[in-house]
Amino acid sequence: MSGMVINIVRILQNLATNSIVIIENFAKSLKIIQKEKKIDFLDTLFLLFIGILCYLVFFRYLGDYSLRMWDESRNGINALEMLKNNNFLVTYFKGAPDLWNTKPPFLIWVIVAFFKLFGVSELTLRLPSAISASLTVLLIYVFSKLILKDRWVGLLGSLIILSSMGFPDIHIGRTGDYDALLTFLTFLGSVFTFYYIESKQNKDLYLSAIFWCLAVLTKGAAGLFMIPGILLYIIIKRRLREMVCNRTFWLVSLFFVLIIGGYYLSRNIMNSGYLSAVWKEDLFGRFGKAIGAVDHNFSYYWDWLKDFRFQKWIYLLPFSFVSYFLVKSQIYKNFIIYFFILTIGYFLIISYSETKQIWYDAQLYPLASILVAIFLLSLIRRFPILIRLIPILILCFYMQRYIRTNIAYIYRPDLEKDNSCLKYGYIFREYPNKFNGYVGIDKDEGFCMPFHFYLLKNDLKYKNITDIVPGDKIITCDSSVVSFSEHKYKIKRTMDKNGCWGLQILNPGI
Repeated sequence: MSGMVINIVRILQNLATNSIVIIENFAKSLKIIQKEKKIDFLDTLFLLFIGILCYLVFFRYLGDYSLRMWDESRNGINALEMLKNNNFLVTYFKGAPDLWNTKPPFLIWVIVAFFKLFGVSELTLRLPSAISASLTVLLIYVFSKLILKDRWVGLLGSLIILSSMGFPDIHIGRTGDYDALLTFLTFLGSVFTFYYIESKQNKDLYLSAIFWCLAVLTKGAAGLFMIPGILLYIIIKRRLREMVCNRTFWLVSLFFVLIIGGYYLSRNIMNSGYLSAVWKEDLFGRFGKAIGAVDHNFSYYWDWLKDFRFQKWIYLLPFSFVSYFLVKSQIYKNFIIYFFILTIGYFLIISYSETKQIWYDAQLYPLASILVAIFLLSLIRRFPILIRLIPILILCFYMQRYIRTNIAYIYRPDLEKDNSCLKYGYIFREYPNKFNGYVGIDKDEGFCMPFHFYLLKNDLKYKNITDIVPGDKIITCDSSVVSFSEHKYKIKRTMDKNGCWGLQILNPGI
């Protein structure tokens, strides 16, 4: 036993030493980039332009909508509970360990940090997603410039993802859900894994392992859906034997197992039944059975991508492999093969899975945008310089049209504001201090996640409709609660606004 402890200590010492080396090398690499001016003045202008578009697409009016149903509201509740009980390992819902949302807590930790820094609001709940989505877009440009030495691929790829209707939509770029942060981390993990395969530098392997760890700690098994494609690329490149013979590979693998396994085992010790719930909700249960979603056919994601979520760019994606034969640089060729395999692999995994939700396509967008950009520019560069202007103008016309349509769609009024569950956010915003001492009642409380978030945020209690007594003050946006109360009691309406009511229960009715 003592020998095992000594070995673990030695391993951790090696990991700490190598981590310091990584930080030192990363700092040196930043100096090299600055010295060689890899990011020049034109790049700065392009990044500024992309940053402005990111603000318009992801940040503007971000906090205007009340919280959306299900995941966003539940994440907010998990974060508020964590903020109050200081249990950073187990997520809670309605005062009890959450065994329905079994995902690890990295996103919840980030949201809690934003709540602590900037206060609890719709905006602060959504900021991690908006920031992650924006960084993903900016990294498309940066990595294209640094790996491919091609700023135009980076610019066009960034504009393509910003013009897609799916990436900035709810559940990804503009709500407090998992998928924007997950996409950011898996994109980083994929790029640094490519760096390692091509450069054979161990520091890139360490960085990729960190991002894969964080991806799994964000959304569990979904953080590893790129791995089969990466493994296939390694086999194609005949690097598998070299990797498994690399001592650092096993150190990194051990690091991954210790972090991820340590979290799951620790949480199961503190929250009995957690691993069983993970197996059912997060692993094979969702792949083999439709959970929380209508059963859809194999073409579900393709249909959504071509009809709405990826505009007409989707029709170019299958042909993007042709770019391999149009470019001369070997790193360019390898990059195309790598991203193409990852895209196809990820698409097949989510399409074969029985549980399908439209936002599961999130990790496709950065990969697909770069591939389409490479394909278009490879074709355009085949034309004489003067003739290139024609396809460029056509591309600019459709690009500005798509982005303007996307921004208009994002800024649309809340089409779901008549949903009684979504009204709570608006009524508490309009009357922030009116309901002290009230209790919340909603007959659909098991379904109405925003209701519980806003009660918790305002330190109000929930009460069952059958438990109300004279003297209670009630806040509700459920008309059936008003009808029930009026039938059973004499009541006084303290507020009646936009489908929400404040009620004071008086004596029993006659």
